Amino acid sequence: MTRDITIGITGGIGSGKSVVSRVLRCNGFKVFDCDYEAKVIMNKEPTKLSLIAAFGEEIYTPDGNLNRPLMSEIIFNDKEKLRFVNSIVHQEVKNFIRMERKKTRGYFFIESAILSGSGITDFCDEVWLVVAPERLRLKRAMERDGVTQEKIETRMKAQSKELSQLSQEKVTVLRNDEFHAILPEILKKTKIYQQNQKYTLSC
Repeated sequence: MTRDITIGITGGIGSGKSVVSRVLRCNGFKVFDCDYEAKVIMNKEPTKLSLIAAFGEEIYTPDGNLNRPLMSEIIFNDKEKLRFVNSIVHQEVKNFIRMERKKTRGYFFIESAILSGSGITDFCDEVWLVVAPERLRLKRAMERDGVTQEKIETRMKAQSKELSQLSQEKVTVLRNDEFHAILPEILKKTKIYQQNQKYTLSC
């Protein structure tokens, strides 16, 4: 029987964690995308009802979707409101992870920019930290998002504390720069995991 192993994938903006996730999916692994699922959850009950109760009906557009510009304006300079929103969304995301984990045998990956801050590292046996030089991350993020260097640098600064809180005992670093090809490293790891699926015993 296979042993269930949960691996978190994280990294700063422009590091390439989404590339890692795509490669894993192509190799048949289940990857839970926390950012995507959080967006879905915020448009469904009970999260939707909680946000309306806290911020009013206008927090959703007439077609029922989250009013993201208004939400950003509300939480941008108010840490208490940001913590409130995160507490609701993170809990629902973790509930969803538990359900998906139960349905998935063997290796299960979780992609998130805030593994530590959301408490999701508690689910992880191992964490893959995707890293790249700041100048390269800036270039990638600016080209991808079409925003200024100043905005990307602000996001990098906000993420630095989050990444510093990762438990080093769980972390495996994946370098994604001009000198280290990340694809062979991912394929090497997935090959090992696929082989282990046949021989590891259930806990």
